[in-house]
Amino acid sequence: MEKEIILENLDESIVNEATFYSQQNIPSQISQALYLYGSTTDYQVLGFIDASGDGSKGMIFTDQGIYFCFKEPHSFLYEDIEEVVLIKKEEGFDFYAKIKTKANTFVFKNKYLNLKGFIECLSEILEMPVHYEMSAYEKVGYFVPIVLNDLKDDVYEDLELDDQQYQQIKDIEHELEMAKELKDLDYQNEYRSLCRYCLDFFESLGLDSDEIDALNEAQSFFDQQDSQENQQLEGAKRWVDEMMSNYQNGDTGMYDQMKSTMESLGIDEERLKNMSNEEVDQYVKEMCKKFGISQSFFDKLKDKFGR
Repeated sequence: MEKEIILENLDESIVNEATFYSQQNIPSQISQALYLYGSTTDYQVLGFIDASGDGSKGMIFTDQGIYFCFKEPHSFLYEDIEEVVLIKKEEGFDFYAKIKTKANTFVFKNKYLNLKGFIECLSEILEMPVHYEMSAYEKVGYFVPIVLNDLKDDVYEDLELDDQQYQQIKDIEHELEMAKELKDLDYQNEYRSLCRYCLDFFESLGLDSDEIDALNEAQSFFDQQDSQENQQLEGAKRWVDEMMSNYQNGDTGMYDQMKSTMESLGIDEERLKNMSNEEVDQYVKEMCKKFGISQSFFDKLKDKFGR
């Protein structure tokens, strides 16, 4: 690995509750660190993170690889790294980090490192994109604000926004704030809707970025869900058509089975008969939440079968 590329990207942004030392000011405790978890052949230290004050915990950067000890000593070479990952899953961390090499996978969850800054630093050094392990919904909530902030900060050159476009940004930000208060299916439905709307907006501006690529990945997941729901609907429609045909021909077996299933699920047919359309909608929405059926699937059911 070229020494200059590493030095360009190493700075204090990769640490949190630790001290970063550049090549020009490596402290004396590096000797302790090299002895405990460094290399006996790779002594060209380009950066050093001291997480303990005496060098017993920390991380050493050389032009060949990274040596570290937070609990136990480990190391890997840059040339062996296959993937750098940020995972938005762990409570108490905005992200935790994972580095996959040819032989091992290293997971970092400590408070010493700025885990996001550390992975992004490695991404720049290796010229390797960061892989984000998060749900499609989390991608919408995380990447949309980044793109919006870039738009407001004039990161995209030669792009001038008009008043209407600035208002669209404000509207999206408002929707994002509201979405944070939602739970379960309501949360999912809001982010599904926002993803498509935001991608259309960004496309109209001619934007292209890693963040938008991640949003396209999320949209692909939502599109796949839609396709699966459509297949389920077609199957349900065929089943209902067969049931009604049999019923009209005097065979009530499938109809009786459906009524029995409804009763076992707590669905009261007589109660439904006396409800208004609005009350039926609310009742069915509650049942959808109970059984984990998405709002989009519910809407498609209404379109397919009527009220």
